[in-house]
Amino acid sequence: MSMLVALRPGQPSRSPPLRLALLAAAAAFLFDWATKSWALDTVHNVAMPLGNLTLGVARNDGFAFSSGEGHFSPATIAAARVLILTAVLYTFRGLVRSSRRSAVGLALVTAGGSGNAADVILRDGAVIDFIAAGPFVFNLADIAILIGVALLAPVIQSWGIDVQQRMAERLRARVRRVYRTTADQLR
Repeated sequence: MSMLVALRPGQPSRSPPLRLALLAAAAAFLFDWATKSWALDTVHNVAMPLGNLTLGVARNDGFAFSSGEGHFSPATIAAARVLILTAVLYTFRGLVRSSRRSAVGLALVTAGGSGNAADVILRDGAVIDFIAAGPFVFNLADIAILIGVALLAPVIQSWGIDVQQRMAERLRARVRRVYRTTADQLR
């Protein structure tokens, strides 16, 4: 049986969300890697204006927004990035099969995180950022992460509401127990 599904015009795709997620992750990772390679070759020692943006290579050997820059070894940074990616994938693994939106969102977050982790491991211990917008310098992996989080926002919001409801119910139960205990002691 072929992995590809022949579709008639107007027929909706029946491919599972997992296949779409794998395709989105591979495309985002490869596009990020290719653009960073282009930046290293083309705008390494140059600041090239592009409208409101400036293209030029900056190396980030820290975490997001250059936090911790110069304070940790590349091995520590790489290990932390891989650990965070693993935690995200483990936490949201069920989403890949729930909907295409969630699958693509998780794929983009994973691809972006993997692209930046690959930089730390394979490109002299630093993430290659090359797009500057005001004080912010970023790359396509960062954009993929932001789009992925935006696609996952309804799921994250729902999860947050569920957590808040469970916490509120526990608090109500605790208040009831304290009230009953106090009422019993006053009798």
